[in-house]
Amino acid sequence: MKKFFVGLLLAFILFSGIAQEQPEPEQNQEQISENIIISKINFSGLKKTRNSYVQSKVKKFIGNPLTEDELHELETAIQLEGIFNEIKIETEQISGSEAQVNVSVKEKITFIPLPFAMYSTSGYLAGGIVLDTNAFGRKDMFMLGGFLTNTAKTGMASFSKQPKGHGIPGFSIFFSGSKRSPEFQDLDKNLILKYNDVLFNFAFTLTEKLSEHFSFANNFKFVSSATEEHSDFLGVNPESIKVGSTSLAFGYSNSDWNGIFMSTNSASISAEFGITDSDFSEFRYPLSFSFSIGEQHIIFTDRLRFYQKYSGFYAKDFNIALFREQDAGSVNILPGDFSTDRIIGGNLGLEVSLKKFSWGMLSLYGDYQLVYTRDSDKEYKFEHGPNAGTRVYLAKIAFPALAMGLAYNVPHHRWQFSAAMGVSF
Repeated sequence: MKKFFVGLLLAFILFSGIAQEQPEPEQNQEQISENIIISKINFSGLKKTRNSYVQSKVKKFIGNPLTEDELHELETAIQLEGIFNEIKIETEQISGSEAQVNVSVKEKITFIPLPFAMYSTSGYLAGGIVLDTNAFGRKDMFMLGGFLTNTAKTGMASFSKQPKGHGIPGFSIFFSGSKRSPEFQDLDKNLILKYNDVLFNFAFTLTEKLSEHFSFANNFKFVSSATEEHSDFLGVNPESIKVGSTSLAFGYSNSDWNGIFMSTNSASISAEFGITDSDFSEFRYPLSFSFSIGEQHIIFTDRLRFYQKYSGFYAKDFNIALFREQDAGSVNILPGDFSTDRIIGGNLGLEVSLKKFSWGMLSLYGDYQLVYTRDSDKEYKFEHGPNAGTRVYLAKIAFPALAMGLAYNVPHHRWQFSAAMGVSF
């Protein structure tokens, strides 16, 4: 699936408060002391979200000393859930050595009928989904929808359930079906392959929180690609394939909320092994490895964030239908229809918050990207270039709602522009 900036056309993002700056959270604290412990955490303002769910996320703070750092960590943990618009924390001393923390929240819109549209240098996309990011009040996720692009008609559905910990894993189920006319370009933007197929993708994933910051996932996937007996290129007939695979992934994540940005340091590594019935022996046992490392932290001022991310993908005996796009190397300076079985790359840059409003926040970002990848001629090539744009983060829903970016590929002297109102998938 292409990585698109998806256009959100809903009118509720254009409400009358668009020019009102969002006030800073109020502070109303009783005595803060390491000699006082947190004995209870109360929530008010919950509507859809279950109290038992949020209590399970903050129970680790019970019994900890009542300090500014501890309250900051508590606010970060609540903000990290991504389902609350406003969070106000107050403390109340209930004995000489105990205090309770009262948390007042306002919930974000989590059930969203989401029509979308976009256009970029690689094509267009239009469609809609129904999305619930807080299903059953426990931050489970449900999604159903479809879209039309210049090369595909796709329907998809998914459901995911949060892990409860203590050996009780979460899970996710994903299904998609597409009638496609995929196109593949090389790094010079030459069209190297185009054919028709029907693609089905089913995935089931078990997820488990190993600790506060570490997680584990075990994925089982089945992919079927039924190609027609011809393509637009003489002598090229991509094989129909059926692939069953399993993968193991380990991840690390540690976040901090400063009232403007949620900055996250993360790392992940995964390995996938599959079996395919393709007629070509080199596709019998596809194997792949991938990794990702990311860092975000505030510098100089609360409104300025440094970020960097590096990732890679290596595959052996992969059918071209299973190749990865440029986001596997954390870049967007390559052609939109370029796919590869080997890539490593990264970016580093700055993002500055221009202003917070009642509806969200406007920011500017700029970074430099570098990538080393294998082209369609099996030659490895190095690409690099700057990338800059603007983002709007909606306060009422949990997605970046507006993104416009311009990237420049230095070796090819090529500009790439994309603009959309919506979310980034």
